Formats: sequence, structure tokens, C-alpha cells
Amino acid sequence: MRSIFIIGSLLIFLIQSAISQPTQTIRGKVVDQESQVPLFGVNIIILEAGPITGVITDQEGSFIIEEIPVGRYNLLFSYVGYESFIIREVVVGTAKEAFLDVGMRELVYEMDEVSVAANVSKDQPVNPMAGISARSFTVEETERYAGSWGDPARMASNYAGVFPNGDIYNYLVIRGNSPNGLIWRMEGIPIPNPNHFDYPGSRGGPISIVNNKLLTQSDFLTSAFPAEYSNGISGVFDLSLRNGNSNKREYVAEVGLMGLELGAEGPFSKKGNASYLVNYRHSLLGLVDELLWVDALPRYQDLNFKMNFPTKKGKISIFGFGGNSRILGIEDDQVNSLPGTERQITSETASTTGVIGLKHVHFFGNKTRMISDLSVSSNLSSQKNDSLVNDVTTRELISNKYREDRLYISTRLLSKINAKNSIGAGIALEDFFVDYSLQNEFDIFDGSDGDSLVIYPPTHLKRDHLIVLKSFFEWKYRFTNSLTLYSGLNYMHFFLNHSNALEPRASLRWSINDRQSVSLGYGLHSQTHPFYNYLLRKNLTDDKRERENYEETNIDLEFTKSHHIALGYDVAISTELRFKTEVFLQMLYNVPVEDSSSYYSLINLGAGYFNNAVHNLVNEGTGRNYGIEFTLEKFLSKGYYFLFTTSLLDSKYKGSDGVLRNTAFNSNYNGNFLFGYELPFRENGAFDFNIRIVASGGRRVIPHDVERTLEEEKDVYLYENAFEPRLAPYFRMDARAGYIYNGKRVRHEVAIDVTNLTNRQNEWEEIYNGSTGMIEMVYQQGIFPNIYYRINF
Repeated sequence: MRSIFIIGSLLIFLIQSAISQPTQTIRGKVVDQESQVPLFGVNIIILEAGPITGVITDQEGSFIIEEIPVGRYNLLFSYVGYESFIIREVVVGTAKEAFLDVGMRELVYEMDEVSVAANVSKDQPVNPMAGISARSFTVEETERYAGSWGDPARMASNYAGVFPNGDIYNYLVIRGNSPNGLIWRMEGIPIPNPNHFDYPGSRGGPISIVNNKLLTQSDFLTSAFPAEYSNGISGVFDLSLRNGNSNKREYVAEVGLMGLELGAEGPFSKKGNASYLVNYRHSLLGLVDELLWVDALPRYQDLNFKMNFPTKKGKISIFGFGGNSRILGIEDDQVNSLPGTERQITSETASTTGVIGLKHVHFFGNKTRMISDLSVSSNLSSQKNDSLVNDVTTRELISNKYREDRLYISTRLLSKINAKNSIGAGIALEDFFVDYSLQNEFDIFDGSDGDSLVIYPPTHLKRDHLIVLKSFFEWKYRFTNSLTLYSGLNYMHFFLNHSNALEPRASLRWSINDRQSVSLGYGLHSQTHPFYNYLLRKNLTDDKRERENYEETNIDLEFTKSHHIALGYDVAISTELRFKTEVFLQMLYNVPVEDSSSYYSLINLGAGYFNNAVHNLVNEGTGRNYGIEFTLEKFLSKGYYFLFTTSLLDSKYKGSDGVLRNTAFNSNYNGNFLFGYELPFRENGAFDFNIRIVASGGRRVIPHDVERTLEEEKDVYLYENAFEPRLAPYFRMDARAGYIYNGKRVRHEVAIDVTNLTNRQNEWEEIYNGSTGMIEMVYQQGIFPNIYYRINF
């Protein structure tokens, strides 16, 4: 009888779920885009609702629309004296309220009729000072695009001007620049490389520490960026974190090949508007590693959080992220093994990164606000190699540790003077504390009692108070509703060697009509180099064991600098279809090269083939990148979307030998095609299918001197022919399929994201294999499926 009752209850539950459609709440806040002051009385209408459903904002600029059936909706925002527009394809699902942060733009001149700019692109940048080469992205895009894994950097590799730089790492090669030229920011604060398994000076890694579930609409910029961005020459990732739900508590749990996750958000108290948002992840393979005592699988874990505390005249937020990672590798060393012995090299790489920031926003009336920031960050990466002979003798060969700590303090004053004029100014101080410990030991077998050992004393590069001063001023002037000038000036000073940079920035945007616009931009940009380059020491004696008598050969290096020029044309073919093209030119100078005749240049940093730490560098190198980009994008509507981007590029440089060469990143061409379709299943669920195809020019390489390599049994390169040959063209296909079911109180998601669906063997580099005595090709990552199940409740 009891069994019949349980079965009957389950049947009733399933029938109710099938015939009733769950509902959810849409909440949000509307502010003036420039001043960020809340707007009272804004009309919000859901266009798909049967009888028109809508509300107006309250005095805090907040609105709430309840009892909305799950699905996708278009929301119209209109307000007297402001441009009306539509936010498209807002996802409404159970277990999690939809929240919208909305900024509206004031009209310079009142129009005769209230018009709805339905063709406003959803990719328009969040930063109101960005006039060209900028677009925003959403959390949904980081999930939906095949091969993105929820990683903003992998998602951005689909955009025009971004070229692939390998499958394993998410490094971004932007318009022919080194990945090192990218600026990472979170909540307006510069952050260290937010990726697991990083190495010193890098700007990427295989797995992102930043969890996309905490992000809100954020910006990605590729050239001539506004004056507030400093110390980078290729692009900017400006990440914004959303606030936790201040109305009710919500939870998320996920299990997949990328890890196990738990997240929570909600109000601290029902009596106030303060909220928290936190997410923790642990690698699944790392758990398997620990349970099976394998000790050879990648381990990582990370934590992301934000706490928001509204005040009477602003808000205070505390946010940050932290992650650590470790992997152990073992390989045979046939070259250095004696007959009858088995020699192996074990290598352990690890990294730890953490940031905590404090932001205070204070409003002085309705036009001016001050933003003050304080953050502390730390980044530690290490490498340790051990030698094992017959699994008995163990000796440490390499033990390198790189640590960089940073204290960041800044304040910005932003003011909207009137509908035409907006200005901003700020000053920031970055104080770095670096500690690089390098220990190298060399095993020399003598065939007698084992081996003898040569030990060099450790190199210890430590420096406190590497201070960088930054300041900026920017001004936005709107001549008319359709013509806007963005201008600014950035100043940077590096106290180590008193390098200075004064950088003008300007762009002009003209909206020809409601559908077409033209933009022109210019910017001068400067960047410091990885700090170990400045602190590199050279012995003044012939005794390599002597480490006290030295000179710092690169201490006087100045900034690398570049001129950016870009011209863009944007047209909305329809309300959902957009075409955009940009031509660009970048001239780099002051690039560090060797003081003697050489191909070497720091412009190729991140491409491998050479030791990044080189003595006697001088700022005499140059480079230039130019090309054209095309984007055709249909935003998600009527159940499908597509994105097609193609880029044509020529990237060249000169080292100290004066020879004009291809840079290591000169792929010449790149094309991306993405397509996705969403198929509703009854009223509560939906299937989605997504595909990505990318094709690019082959990787540039330095050719081997084949005869000497085989003779000397080690890699010997023809550096005079650097980056002339290239490997086979790059091609990859990714696919993603998922299903979402909205229960009464719970939302279920399951998906599989397969990278390199065809298992193509893309070439990476050729290296000498001591075991075979041959020069062999190393291939990139093969097929990799990422499966996950997520539940929101």
C-alpha cells in the first residue's frame, strides 16, 4: 500500500510538472550611463507578454516584474529625454531571478518623436568612453560558444582580430601582438594573470581561475582604448562582477570533467540590501589523483566572491579570487643515461594566485562620483625538476620560484557635466614586491661510483617597491546625438629607472543614421616588461659559481611603445543582423632587442624558442602590424544565432640585425564560424546545439639546422631564418550540445562540449628526440570532451 502511495505521488508530481509552466521574477536597476545616477520613472515593457506587461522604476532606479513564465523575452526601456532601446533575449529560468543592470544614454537634443533604437547592438561596450575596437560580452556567450568552457579568454578567441595561439592555453594573440600585451582588469582594478598553471610574465593559461557565473556584462577591447587603461599594448579584458541577489538566497552545484563546483548568493539580512556571492571549484581529476595516489594528474582549486554593501550615497564592495594548481610529469632521459641505467626526470610545476579588492563609490549629487580602490594581490609560480636513476638516486636539478606581490591604490573622479560633456580623471599607484629564486644543478656522470655533481649557488633576484605611477584624464563631448568625440591623456612613470610615458588617446564616432556608424581612433600605448628582465644579473668574473660580483644589464630598459590607428564601419542590416569591418595599423618602437646583431626581440615574447631572460637589451627594435577585419553577426533570436569573423594580417619586426622578419604571431589570416540553435521542448525545457569552426595560417617557427642537430644530438636552430617557415594550416571544429529543464523550484542543465571534434593533429613544433635520434613533430591537443551537470536551486 505504501509503495502504491509513493508511486501515485510521483505520477501526480510529474503530471503537474508537465501541465504547469514555472514562473520567475525579472528584477533590475536603471541608471544614467554616464553619471550612474538612478533614473526614476523609466518605463519597462515585456514585448512578448499577452496583455502588455510592464512597470516603472522607483526612486532607486529599481524595478521588479513578477510571475513571468520561463523562456526568453525582449524588454523595451523608454524614458523622456533618453534614447529608448530594447534588451533582447533575456533568459528567464527557475531557481534564479533574472537581474538586469541597465545604463541609458541622455539625448543631447530632444527629438520631435520618441524613437525606439531597436537596432542597438547587444555587444556595445559597457565603458561609455570606448569609441572604437570595443565590444561587450555576456555570461551566456561564455557558456554557449562551443569550445569556450565558460572561459572569457577562449570565448574572445572567436572575435575578429584575435588569432589562435595553441589549443592547450588560452593565450590571446591580438592583431599580431604578443599575448603579454594584454591588460587584465576586474571591477576597474588591474589583476595578475587569472589562470591556473601560469608562468612568470604570462597572460594566460590552460584553465581560467575566474568563474563566469559571477560575471556580468563585460568589455573586451583590441586597440586605441580609452585613456583610463594603462600599461598594455594589445588589448584589454575589463571584467565586471555582478552583485548577489539581495532579495532571496540562491544556490548552484555542478559536476563535470572541469571540476566540482558549489555556489551561493543572497542577502546578508532580509532587512537590508547588502548581498554576497561566492563560488568554489575543485578539479575532478585532482580528486581522482588524490584518491588513487596517482600523483600525475592536474590538481587545481579556486574561489571567487563578491560582497556588496549599499550606503546612503554610494556603495562599498569587497571582491576577489584565488586559485592554486599543481601537476607532476615524468619522462625518460635517454641522452644522459649510462648503459645499464634508467634515468628519469620528474618535473613539478605549480602556481598560486590571489586577489582581494575593496571598492568605495561615493556620489556627490546627481552628476559627480568618486571611486576609490584598494587591492592586494599575489602570484607565485614554481618549477622543480628531480633526477631519478634506477628509481633509487634522487637529486634536485632545478628549483625555480617566481613571486610577485602587488599593492594597488587608486582614486577616480567622474562627472557628467551635462548631456554633452562628461569628464573623468584619476591617479593610481602600483607597488610591486618581487622575489625570484633560481637554483640550477648539473649532473655529470663519470662512470665510477655513480656521478659527480656541479652545484652553482642560487640566483636570488629580489626587489621591493617597484613602483608604477599612473594617471589619466578623459573627456567625452557629444556635438549632436549622432556625433561624439572621445579624448584623453594617460601618464605613466616607472620609478625603477624613471621611465616616462605621456600618451594621447582620441576617437570620433559618427552615427550616419539609426543603422550605420563610422569610427576613427588613435592611441599611443606603453608597457613595462616582465620584471625579471630588468633584474637579470651578469657575473663580472669567469667563475660561474660566483654570484656576489655582478651587474644588472637591463636595469635601464624603457617602455615598449606603439601607435594604434583604427577605422571602423558598422551597419545594422536588421534588428538582429549586424556587419562590422575595421582596418588597423599599429607601429611599435622602443622594443627591447640585443645590443649585438641578432634576430632576438621581446616583441615575440610568449612564442618559445628562446630564453626570455637575455642580457644587454636595448630599446632599438621596431615592429608593425596592419590588416582588416570583418564581422557578420546575428544575435540570438527566433531560436538561432551565428557569428562569422575573418581577419587578414601582416605582422613584421626588426631585431638589432636590421632584418625585416615575420613576427612569431604572423598567421596572416584567421576565420571563425559559430552557429547555434535552441529548440524548445514543451514549455519547461530546451535543447541547444552549437558548432564552431576555426581556420588559420600555420604557426611560424625557427627552422632546425638539421645536420648539426643530428650531429650534436640536441636542437640547433638557424636563427638567421627565424619565423620564415611555417607549419601546416590550423583547423579545428568544436561542438556543444545541452539540455535545460526548468522544474517548479529547480533548474537542471546538462551539456557536453567537445573540443577538436575531428581529432585533427594540428602541428605545434619540431624538436629533437634523443630516444629516436630524430627530429619529430609535436602536435597540439586532440579531441577533448567536457561534460557537466548543473543544478540551480
